[in-house]
Amino acid sequence: MKVKTYLLSGLFCMAGAISSLAATTGHDLKFNLAHIKNTKVFLGCHYGDKEYVQDSAKVDEKGNFEFGDPKELPGGVYFIMLNKRSIAFEFIIDKEQRFSMSADTSNYTKTMKVTGSEENRLFYEYLNFVTDKHTEQEALEKQAKEGPDKEGAKVKMDTLAAQVMRYKSGFVKKHADMLLAEVFNAAEEPVIPPTPTLPNGRKDSTFPYHYYKSHFFDNVNLSDGRLVRSPVMFPKIKEYLDRLTVQDPDSIIVAADYLIMRAKGNEDLFKFLVAYITSNYESSNIMGMDAVFVHMAEKYYTPELATWVSASQLEKIRSRAAQLEPITLGKKPPELVMPDTNDVMQAYDSIKANFTLLYFWDYDCGHCQKETPKLIRWYDSIKGEGVEVYAVQTNEAPESITKWKDYIKAHKLDWMNVTNKYKTSNFRHDYDVLTTPMLYLLDENKHIIAKKIDTEDLDKIIKHYKERKLKP
Repeated sequence: MKVKTYLLSGLFCMAGAISSLAATTGHDLKFNLAHIKNTKVFLGCHYGDKEYVQDSAKVDEKGNFEFGDPKELPGGVYFIMLNKRSIAFEFIIDKEQRFSMSADTSNYTKTMKVTGSEENRLFYEYLNFVTDKHTEQEALEKQAKEGPDKEGAKVKMDTLAAQVMRYKSGFVKKHADMLLAEVFNAAEEPVIPPTPTLPNGRKDSTFPYHYYKSHFFDNVNLSDGRLVRSPVMFPKIKEYLDRLTVQDPDSIIVAADYLIMRAKGNEDLFKFLVAYITSNYESSNIMGMDAVFVHMAEKYYTPELATWVSASQLEKIRSRAAQLEPITLGKKPPELVMPDTNDVMQAYDSIKANFTLLYFWDYDCGHCQKETPKLIRWYDSIKGEGVEVYAVQTNEAPESITKWKDYIKAHKLDWMNVTNKYKTSNFRHDYDVLTTPMLYLLDENKHIIAKKIDTEDLDKIIKHYKERKLKP
């Protein structure tokens, strides 16, 4: 497993320094691993969907090494790495932060001995239990496919699963104050009850989905910041946002606010959720998801709430949101008023059409030279169907005007062609034109239907828009 680096500032686990402590505060983690010596090892921490190194130590001739610091480590699931590519074994840091662990590198789970940490002793007891059950499971799966008693093997597999469930539930009842109990709870899936019958006599086909989603976090303590430093929390968040939530900005915003509201009582989880959701949807490849970024920046990136963000970074995030907000889907974008080839000022919103394409391009751009002929062919094929083009030449060099006009004549661009030679528009900022070509599709009221799309997508998008408008 490649160790990843979390890019957002201020979200890292508290790093410890290498030392041997005699004090009773802070953390002091002693290890002995057979068959390794005179090398460097690393202490790592899970954080959301990332794992990263936070400390290193030298292993002596006898396989001993130690991590310590006067400060306590935040609770979570940590690990030791013998290199920076793969995890050797995991352990739990919580209330007990002064303990020792020893194992043989041939099988960490089977040989692990723990002193001074009841939670880690129980953790490895559980790992050995599930390892044995997994071995039994694999044998039964083979029997279920190839053996003479396939049905009997399936019954035994169900029995094994029930044994694991009982083990976990028993642990949670007995050790409810341990982090491991919260991890077990968080990993549980909602059990969907029988589907009810509707008044018309049919089964409610939507019931399983709605029940599963509404109960998805029943067993997850979203006010427990320790879970963000475990492998179980992020997959739950990702599944909820990516698979259980309709992939449109409004639905994602509702889901994001729901999660953040439940996590507001814990600084660690609140910080992670706000940072992850904001970053994820700012860079999303799904059109329109920048609206989620705008919502997050406006609602949560305030000096009062985003206390982990510097004032300068806060200003950048909010400034970026302010730039994107006017060009989110459904908005009427900023005005464009520029001279055409006859030096007559033209505004895009003066065009009377069912659909208006704003086309930002440069006659001298290689990608534009490939895309523009495609757009010409498409435009010629739908003439008379209420579609017009407002093409903005982005090359603002004074000497480009003649070449731009020559290109228009040579390629017969008989749509509205304009250029910014009088610098009347700040279109690069207003429309986030970082590269060319770039297409925006507007409806009859000049509201944005789609943006940053390819010519090949136009027919499909317009068809979908028309079908949606016909729906009651």
